[in-house]
Amino acid sequence: MLLTALAVAATLALAGAAPHPNFAKTADISQSVRAEIGALGLKKASIAVSIRDVATGRVITSYHADEPMVPASNMKLLTTGAALMTLGPDFAFETRLLRDGDRLVLVGDGDPALGDPELLAQSSFVDPAGVVHPGMTIEHLLDSWVRAVAQSGVKSLSEVVVDDRIFAREGAHPAWPKDQLDEAYCSPPSGANFHGNALMVSAAPGSGGVPSITALSPKAPWLSIRNKGTSRTGKNDRNTAWIARAPSTGELTLFGNVKTPLASPIAVGLSDPALFFAQCLADRLTRAGIPVARTRTAATSDGAPSGTQVGPVLRTPIETIVARCNVESENLYAESLLKRIGAQSTQRPGSWESGSRAVERALTTAIGQGASAFRISDGSGLSKENRVTANGMTAWLTALGSDSAVAQMFVGSLAEAGKSGTVRKRMKEINPALAVVQCKTGYIDKVSCLSGFVTSANGTRYAFSILGNGLTERDSVGKLKRLQDRIAALIADSIGAPSRSALGG
Repeated sequence: MLLTALAVAATLALAGAAPHPNFAKTADISQSVRAEIGALGLKKASIAVSIRDVATGRVITSYHADEPMVPASNMKLLTTGAALMTLGPDFAFETRLLRDGDRLVLVGDGDPALGDPELLAQSSFVDPAGVVHPGMTIEHLLDSWVRAVAQSGVKSLSEVVVDDRIFAREGAHPAWPKDQLDEAYCSPPSGANFHGNALMVSAAPGSGGVPSITALSPKAPWLSIRNKGTSRTGKNDRNTAWIARAPSTGELTLFGNVKTPLASPIAVGLSDPALFFAQCLADRLTRAGIPVARTRTAATSDGAPSGTQVGPVLRTPIETIVARCNVESENLYAESLLKRIGAQSTQRPGSWESGSRAVERALTTAIGQGASAFRISDGSGLSKENRVTANGMTAWLTALGSDSAVAQMFVGSLAEAGKSGTVRKRMKEINPALAVVQCKTGYIDKVSCLSGFVTSANGTRYAFSILGNGLTERDSVGKLKRLQDRIAALIADSIGAPSRSALGG
């Protein structure tokens, strides 16, 4: 039903409709957009712009809008929309803990929010005395599982197994930047994501000119981090500490200088988050008096997980996932959605390939022939092999922006200009009483993109997509961002005019 409704909306969008009632104003937008692009003075950049009336599907402005472009994080608009279409707006990720004799099996569902420090901080927890406290940490989450296991009556465990087989174990995407794979934002999705698949390392100046590693989150006493850092405190010294992860062994090494205690911990991606998850749980159980003989991830030869449920099923609604993905541009969330729809579509472990094909099918259903120029490589936009067109993006947004449960959830998942997410400091000159901009940014090296909706107070809504590639000239990224903000303001000024008159402006 969802796919059929979106296909009908896309047919209207691509076929065109009756002339727009404010045709003169829409012509002014097109002229203004071209004038703004010409004034940039960028000779080497490729720029594409599409503006579309969501109600009629008519293209208002099209500037190089059928040219395939690298979208950067605008890919997340495709991934989240396809996930809502494929999984449905009522879907929730579910993580279960099962006791099978003297074995404990944690069954992952690919939930990227499991143990996310920022979401935990917004949650509350109940201590052993039954008192509710605001602000949960990863240790509180682990302790809640330990208590549930203890209440089940188990005294010791032969093993703790994390079953992450909902996703194929593929590691980092082959097209991701090789020099950034240590970074937490490059952590690949796991069938059992945990703590954003990252280790947080705190450090402070130490004795003998060597920094001191003061804390790890989650606590991992079995881990050893090589320390090749310095602790110089001279006038010209500063904090430059970073952590490298060896590709073959996963060994972690601290480099750089620590002049003062780090204000924020260093985040480094984990090489095997599912196994780390098992080790953390086993460590906390052992410390609570329930010894664990070994930890592992599920083998291919293991049967389907079974046993008695221990503690509650942890559920994260898809609405929470798409909002965090689009507002805060969390790559792990996008890639987990991609692989989860791949698993849903094939009933096999979700992979880059099956997830990409699922997005392509959703695109073709929604916008028809307009999807032929798209190329789906990953879900987050880290890969430079992705390709979209500006006209295809606004057709996709128009299809998703119809009045349905998917539309409300999708549009509501976007960052609001001047208010939230990656655009909280942008487009503040647009009066929200006249029009609201809800959008998604995209940035990687030499690429800057912005796509989304402008909605007036009287309900008129335009979809827009502004894509910039080949940004090699001086301040070209800054100029593209200013162009994006200016075009959004032009749209807001045009469709907000009736609202302004009603307000007496």
